[in-house]
Amino acid sequence: MAHASLCTDHPGWTDTESRCYRLLSNEQGGTWLASWDGQALDFMPMAGDGSLPDLTYTHHNQLPPAVPHQLADALAPLGTIVRISNPSLWDALCVAILRQRQLPPGASRRLYHRWCTLYGPVFESPYGALHLAPTPKRMLGLPDHAFHRAKIATLQASLRSAAHAYLLHVTAWRQLRGHALVTALSGIHKVDSWTAAVAAADYLGDFALYPRHDLTLRTLAHRAAPDASLPVAEEPFAHQWTAWTATSSQLRTLTLATLAFGSHASTVPTPAQ
Repeated sequence: MAHASLCTDHPGWTDTESRCYRLLSNEQGGTWLASWDGQALDFMPMAGDGSLPDLTYTHHNQLPPAVPHQLADALAPLGTIVRISNPSLWDALCVAILRQRQLPPGASRRLYHRWCTLYGPVFESPYGALHLAPTPKRMLGLPDHAFHRAKIATLQASLRSAAHAYLLHVTAWRQLRGHALVTALSGIHKVDSWTAAVAAADYLGDFALYPRHDLTLRTLAHRAAPDASLPVAEEPFAHQWTAWTATSSQLRTLTLATLAFGSHASTVPTPAQ
């Protein structure tokens, strides 16, 4: 197959020598085990039914022409970039809130896995027991010390506020697209516009919505192209990032490719026969 990279920015992914895998679930209880072996993306049904999660595809040749050649050259080896859209708006909200801690990717994954393992529903898989994020109702019933045990006590108020709002508004939120969803999620008490945009991008697979001033995005852009003289501060970087793109499609490709540069699994060449 042509060279491809699976974007594994979501902290639910687990990497092994032979493959990476992740449990996903939609709001109706449909649950799948997604796995990537370097050649193909596979979905194993685990519970319920429903359509498979949406996939987002982009390619480095769709990057905006105005991007510095140093950055374009660093992103080119990714080839075709594939990302699974999060089928659960609740999980997307949880992940975005947990990311407020601004932890490195490895620490962010450990935090998410700890939270899910302690209090989330469990499924037996070919890779052992795997957990989803705690449901909103489950989380609202947790005592205060549960958040301390999961090392997310500082996020307790935000998570509970999000759970209350989700249970009230999820039916309406599912109908929203683009900036309308970002605006709706921003209305949750203790959920700021950055968190709302991160959650919406994860859920919709639309990375034109992703916050351009995000620390992770800025860090990865500088890591990919240290000699490109990219702006460092939030506002100048966000302004430059937008100025390079003439369309939402170009912005979506540039942002997703840069995030994939930091977290991805690539195609493994098929051995010669």
